[in-house]
Amino acid sequence: MVNGASLSTIAGPAFLVAFIYLTVFEILRIRWPNFYAPRCKGIPPHKGLLQWIPGVWGISEEEVVRRSGMDAAVYLRVQGMGAMIMAILTFFGLVILMPIFDSGDEAMRDFNRYSIANLSNMSSLLWAPAVMMWIFSLLCFVIIVKNYHEIYKLRLQSVGTGEGQEYAIMITGIPLEYDTEDKVKKDLQKKYPGEGLVVQIIRDESDLRKAVSRLKKENLKLIRAQQYKVQHSDEKVRKRIGCCSCLGYGEVVEPVSYHMARVEDLKAKARKEKDEKGRFVGVAFVMFDAITTATKAGSTTLADNPDTWNVGMAPKPADILWGNVENVQPNSVKAVLSLTKSGALFAICVFWSIPVAFINAFSNLATLAENYPWLSFLKDLDPFWQSVITGMVPGLLLVILMLILYPILWNLVKMTGVLTFSELEFTFMRDYFMFLLIDVFFITLLTSSIWQTLHDIADDPKSIFQQISEAIPSVAVIEIGYILIQSLMVETERIVRVWFLLLSFGFSFMSSTEFESQQATQPERFSYGGSLAYSALIFTICFIYSCIAPAILPFGALYFGINYTINKYKLLYVQELSFDTYGKFFPKVMDHIFTGIIIGQVALMGIIGLKLGAWQQPFLFPLPICTYLLSSYLHNYYGKELSQTKIPLTTAASRDAGRSPDKVQLYLKEWYDGQFWKQPCCRADLEKPLKPIPVPPTWERRSSLSEIISDDDIKLEAESPGGLEHAPLLSVQRLDDDEKL
Repeated sequence: MVNGASLSTIAGPAFLVAFIYLTVFEILRIRWPNFYAPRCKGIPPHKGLLQWIPGVWGISEEEVVRRSGMDAAVYLRVQGMGAMIMAILTFFGLVILMPIFDSGDEAMRDFNRYSIANLSNMSSLLWAPAVMMWIFSLLCFVIIVKNYHEIYKLRLQSVGTGEGQEYAIMITGIPLEYDTEDKVKKDLQKKYPGEGLVVQIIRDESDLRKAVSRLKKENLKLIRAQQYKVQHSDEKVRKRIGCCSCLGYGEVVEPVSYHMARVEDLKAKARKEKDEKGRFVGVAFVMFDAITTATKAGSTTLADNPDTWNVGMAPKPADILWGNVENVQPNSVKAVLSLTKSGALFAICVFWSIPVAFINAFSNLATLAENYPWLSFLKDLDPFWQSVITGMVPGLLLVILMLILYPILWNLVKMTGVLTFSELEFTFMRDYFMFLLIDVFFITLLTSSIWQTLHDIADDPKSIFQQISEAIPSVAVIEIGYILIQSLMVETERIVRVWFLLLSFGFSFMSSTEFESQQATQPERFSYGGSLAYSALIFTICFIYSCIAPAILPFGALYFGINYTINKYKLLYVQELSFDTYGKFFPKVMDHIFTGIIIGQVALMGIIGLKLGAWQQPFLFPLPICTYLLSSYLHNYYGKELSQTKIPLTTAASRDAGRSPDKVQLYLKEWYDGQFWKQPCCRADLEKPLKPIPVPPTWERRSSLSEIISDDDIKLEAESPGGLEHAPLLSVQRLDDDEKL
C-alpha cells in the first residue's frame, strides 16, 4: 500500500531530475542563446547564476503584455493566482488542520494520521474541516473576483491596438456562385451601403502549397550540392538518381546541374499553380477603412440561413488554420462532427481507464500479486524496492499515459473544423481537462483503494462507513506523487526542452545551410490549452483534499510556483506567439476552477457524512450553492465580455479619430497588396523559396523583442553587468502615428 515511505522514494528522484534539468539549462542557456532565448538576438538575458529566476519575477505584467501580448499575461496570472491560493491554504492547513487531525482518536499511522481519517465518527473535531472549507472557499472567492476585475480592466486597456486584423471581418458560408471578389463586393455593398470595403476571397490552394513545398526541398538540395562542390573543387562530383540509387543503380548525373534543372522545372509548375484559380471555398475577408465600421459589421447577421454568410471579426493571419478554412463545413455538419467527437471522447475515456486502472494497481502490491500469480514475486522484494514500485511507478506511468493521449485528443478536436489555433487550443483545453479529471482523479480514486475496500466491506458490512472514510484520504498520497512528478520532472523538462534540444543538436550538426541552422533553433508552438488543463486539474485535486488531507497543499503551491517561473521565461524570451485573444480563455479556466471547488465541497460533505457528522453537513450544504451562484454571476458579468474578441465601439472610435484617413488607406493597401489574408504559400517568393514568408505589417511594433531591441542596444547590454532585462526594453518610447508612417 502507498505510504510515506513510498512518497519519499518519489521525492528523491524527482528533486534529482529537477536539479539536473535546471543545471543543464543554466549551462546551455549561456552557451546556446539562439535556442534558449531566440527572441533576444543571441544574447542570453539575466546573466549570472540563477539570475533568470529573480529576473523574470521582477518583470511587470504591463511589460509582459507589451512583449508577449495579453494572453501571456492572463496565463501567468492564472498560474500566479493558483500559487497564491495554494500558499495561503498551505499555511492554514499545516498550522490548523493537521494538528487537529493528529489529535484524533483513531490512532492512525503514517499519512492517515494527518488526515480526516484519524477523526472518529461523530467527533466534535469534524467541525474543524467544515469551518475551514468555508474559509478556504471564501478566500478563493475573494482572489478569483479580484483577478476577474483586474483582467477585465487589463482587457479594456489592451484591446483595440489598431492592427490590420481589426479593420477586417471574416465571412464563411458564402454561396459558391459568389466566386469572385467583385460578386462578393457587389452583394456586400447592398448590406453595408456607403462603406468603403475591399474583398479578398479564399480559394483552395492545396496544389500550390504542395508545389511550393517541393520547390523548397529541391532548392535546399541545390544549395547543399553547390556547397559540396565548392568544398571538393578538385574532384569530379557525381551522384546517382533513381529509386535504386542506394544500391548502385540509376543514372549518373552532375548534382548541381541536375538540381538546378529540377528547381527551374518546379518553379514553372509553382507559377502555373499560382496563376490558376483554385476552387472557391466560400470564405472571404473584408477590410473596411475604419475600425468602428469593421466592429459593427462583425456583429451583423447577413442572412436568415444560419449556414450561409456567417460573420465574425477576422483573426490574425498567423492564427488561421488554413487547412480547415479551405474545407469549411456548414453549421449542421459541424454539429454532427462535434457530436462524433464527443462520442469518440467518451469511448477513449472508457478505453483509457483500463490501462489507468492497471497502473494504479501497482499502489497495492499484495492485491496485485493475489490477482495475478505471475506477479507474486513482487511481495518478496526488499521493502525499499516495494516503496519505489508503489510510489514511483503509478505516478510516472500515469504522466506518460496522459502525454501519449495528448496528440490523439488534439487531432480529434481539430477534426471538428475549428478555423483558428486559438479556438483549437481552448476547445482542446476543455476536453482535455474533463478527460484528466475523470481518468487521473476519479479512476485513480476508484482503482487505488475503493475496490479493495469493497472486498473488506463484503467481509464486514457493518464497517462500510469506516472503511470508505479511511480509503478516500489515503489516495492523497498517490495524487501527491503525481503532482511531484508533474512539477519536478515534467514542468522542469519544459524549460530544457530535451526532445527539441536533441533534434536541434542533430539538425545543427547535420545542416550545411544557414536555412537549416535557423530552422533547427525555431521554438515549438506554446501550448496554452494543455498547460491550462493540467493547472486546472492540479488545483482541483489540491482543493478536494485541502480539508481531507491538507499535506497535499504544499505540493500544489510547488507546482504553480514552478509553472509560473518556467513559463514566464519561455513566454518572454523563447516563444513567438501566433495569436492574442485578450484573455478570452480566462472565463473557461475559471469555470474549471469553480468545478474543482464544488467537487471539493461535495467530497468533504460526503466524507463527513461517512463519519456520521450530522450537523456539519447542513452547515456545508449552502456552500456549493453559493459557489455555483458566484460562478454564474461572474460568468455573466465579466465572462461574456471577456469571451468576446470584439472591440468596444468607444475604443474603436477613439482609435479612428486619432489616425489620418490617408495613412490608414496606405496601411490597409500594404495589407491587401501583401496578400496577408491568403494562404502563406501565396506569399512565398518563388525565386527565393527559402526566404522567410513576409509577415503582416504592424501599426505599433511591440510584439517581438527582436523588433523592440536594436543591435546597438544588444551590444550595450552585453557589456553591462545587469544583462538584457534593463534599459533598452523599458526605455522604448512609442512613436506617434505620424512618425511611424
